[in-house]
Amino acid sequence: MESNTEDLSHTLYREVCADGPGSIRLVHLLPGALTDELRCTLVSADLSASPPYEALSYVWGKPVFDATIVCNEDVPFKITSSLYRALVRLRAVDKPRVLWVDQICINQASNTDRAAQVTRMTRIYSQCQNAIVWLGDVPPKLQTTLVKFIQTLSSAQKQQHRDGMILGDNDVSALQLSEMDAAQRKRYGLPNWPDPRWKLLLYIYASPWMRRTWIVQEVALPRKMDVLIGPVIIDWRSLSSILFYVESLKVSGLSFGSLGSWKNFLALGARRARTQEGEFSPLSELLFEHRRGKATDARDRIFGLMGLSAEREEMPKADYEGTTVASVFTDATIDILHRSGNLDILGLVGSVRPDRPEDLPSWVPDYGSPQGPHPITLPRENPQVSVKFAAGGHGQLSFIIDGRTLVIPALIIGEIHELAGCCEGQRDDDVDVQNGLGQVSVAYALQGLQDQVEATNTSLSWEKFARRSIGTSLVYKPTGESMQDTFFMTYYEGQVEKITDEIRAVNAFEIFAITVWRILTLGFGCTWLPVAMPLVAISGFVVWISIPVWSFLGYPSISTVERYADTMKDVIERRPCTTKNGLVGLAPPDSVPGDRLALLQAGRVPVVLRQDVDGYRLIGEAYVHGAMYGEMFDDQKVAKIKIK
Repeated sequence: MESNTEDLSHTLYREVCADGPGSIRLVHLLPGALTDELRCTLVSADLSASPPYEALSYVWGKPVFDATIVCNEDVPFKITSSLYRALVRLRAVDKPRVLWVDQICINQASNTDRAAQVTRMTRIYSQCQNAIVWLGDVPPKLQTTLVKFIQTLSSAQKQQHRDGMILGDNDVSALQLSEMDAAQRKRYGLPNWPDPRWKLLLYIYASPWMRRTWIVQEVALPRKMDVLIGPVIIDWRSLSSILFYVESLKVSGLSFGSLGSWKNFLALGARRARTQEGEFSPLSELLFEHRRGKATDARDRIFGLMGLSAEREEMPKADYEGTTVASVFTDATIDILHRSGNLDILGLVGSVRPDRPEDLPSWVPDYGSPQGPHPITLPRENPQVSVKFAAGGHGQLSFIIDGRTLVIPALIIGEIHELAGCCEGQRDDDVDVQNGLGQVSVAYALQGLQDQVEATNTSLSWEKFARRSIGTSLVYKPTGESMQDTFFMTYYEGQVEKITDEIRAVNAFEIFAITVWRILTLGFGCTWLPVAMPLVAISGFVVWISIPVWSFLGYPSISTVERYADTMKDVIERRPCTTKNGLVGLAPPDSVPGDRLALLQAGRVPVVLRQDVDGYRLIGEAYVHGAMYGEMFDDQKVAKIKIK
């Protein structure tokens, strides 16, 4: 990682050392006006003495140190522009402000100092008087408008509370914005959806801060926390309440809920609530929850979560000197396998990315990459369903680690013969709002359209695939069900107990929508956006004008269709497949014909393996209908295999 302290390692940090077991450094940010030179004093402190300070949580931004703060009277210290803007906002006019800021308080040029301070991060954020989250700046001409709009939203929410229009204790509106008439919007002071003020909220939703791994403990541990957005300061609880309220309004054209950053925010809030109650979860659970997080140094995907884990006292300390990304990821995975007694962590094995470490075994997740389908064992709408899966039987986990090879008993149950397409899945919303609202709005609009086109084309691919398979056999031999019901169950990834008339009716409506798309695209689908955009509009219009007819015929409402669509939204990140011996399932995106479907002993879900020299490579988790509860597993037929 690039450092801003290479020339200071033997001067400033030698003078202000932090070598003791509880030693840290603190920044005394000196007072000044908004345009004054930034100045500070760096001092040593001991956590055992409970020094008063605030801890800053922010995004470094690009490692370009093009701003300066003067330390200890005469030492010019280079910092990133992101930190510079935060400190300018935080500086008081009349008195020093004591802060812990990683970029200054840790000698970033020393792996030894980094490792030592990282091990103290749990105490640093637990003991701070207040944590300050810096989401970024707001252009001067928009600052007043943003302040007033947040006040408007808070007032609207309170008025809806008084009117009994807030659902329970969840801070959410009983009405969407589109369901409010003009009189209601006026009563609550809410502008209609075209109003540009709604887009100001992207300064919150689109902040790069939402995507950092380190923020998990920076949010979970502090007793008190404030959020700073430009000139707006608001406590964490109030901001969370407002964001939940806004999301429940479902403002047209602003699908905040589909953003990865919003999902990260939800996970952060849940983790903070649990940690404040004294609950520390296993590292594996933290990795599942925050699998979309990012870190400049990939090893921090592990180091940044260890302090919140239940096993934190027993885990090795962060080491930046004697480790590689592959060794940290591998050691963490082996430790999780031993502690958990299950293979669930293998569900984080995703698509192979160009930047995947070359020496990383295929069975070790690339925790540094946020890509990959939603793990099948990770609870969604109905956690009881996935918890019951026991494809590899109910025995105890038994495995051997031979160098970089996982040796484990397994049963091969089929060879993939044919596959349909899939969606790419959750894309990174890596658009920096500091580049301007216009760029962010356009980027998100294009991403939303691309997602819609991709999902529609995937649905067409799945429908064609099912028709071909059903045409060759009417009955699914492993379960005795009809092939049609087999595909229904597979497409819901076992998240429904059985196929009901309602599900069949929902499917009929979806088939109609797919048929419209097939006709418009001559059966081939369309991926080129300039052509796809008008076709999507026409298709949507045809489906919309048909809704009264479907309702008249007694078919489910659009809200019911959307509810089932939500159940499937993660499933379409996998590829429907059939095997040479007639099995039907869902395979990882990277699967190809010839790959093997296998049941690993004690594994809750099947996996896809690819034959390699003297063993196999793990491609990822799979769903196989009729095999998810151990129906196809036979202890007498398993054999030890090597997964490289």
